[in-house]
Amino acid sequence: MKLLQFIETSIFQKKIDTLLSHDEYLSFQEYLRQNPEAGATISATGGCRKIRWAIQGKGKSGGIRVIYYYINTKGEIYLLLAYPKNECENLSDEQKAQLRKVISALGGT
Repeated sequence: MKLLQFIETSIFQKKIDTLLSHDEYLSFQEYLRQNPEAGATISATGGCRKIRWAIQGKGKSGGIRVIYYYINTKGEIYLLLAYPKNECENLSDEQKAQLRKVISALGGT
């Protein structure tokens, strides 16, 4: 199995601490390590993916969403955003444009 490196944005770091316990976050990372392309590709973002993750007692439908970008050739997963579903159902066009700029700066599409 390829060793993957997780790289977190400061926005992601601040938010994930309020959404998941340490053990839940480790479980999420392990799942993503084994399934780096599990999330659905988000159109107009340059290749970002969105994955649903269950919060204890709420399940996936009431859980969180994590936006990430996987660079297979480098073995890197950029954890960009995390938010509860009740905060945001879908990303706005402006958010998608911002993500596209970030991905472009990382050398993506």
